[in-house]
Amino acid sequence: MGGKSISNTTYGAEADTTLTHSVVEATYSGDDTIQYANFNASTDATIQWNSIYCAVNGTKNVKFRYALDTGTRNLDVYVNGTKVISNAAFTATGSWATWGEKTIQVPMNSGNNTFKVVTTGMEGPNIESINVSAE
Repeated sequence: MGGKSISNTTYGAEADTTLTHSVVEATYSGDDTIQYANFNASTDATIQWNSIYCAVNGTKNVKFRYALDTGTRNLDVYVNGTKVISNAAFTATGSWATWGEKTIQVPMNSGNNTFKVVTTGMEGPNIESINVSAE
């Protein structure tokens, strides 16, 4: 077996992403050096990471670092243009300056992948980064 699969790589929401109805901010992070993506529309606001590299095909853990003041907000999850999870629930972290984590499992191909989250009726949480690792 040559090479390793992806080994715990973090991708910021502000780097190599395509944002639709979303903006990069540092307002509520509790530390103005921390940038995150803020969804600005109730539906069809997106964050897409354009280059998630994986050495081998398979299921990957994607851990979100996010903040959400109150309630629950849902996101649809797409890998390489295909919806793989509907309405992934992100629960409140207690404030916009309190960061929490949520991990989901998704299939990815060897090579570069796109990974996109889309709002589904309410805005999404503020997302600081995703961390991708082998399952």
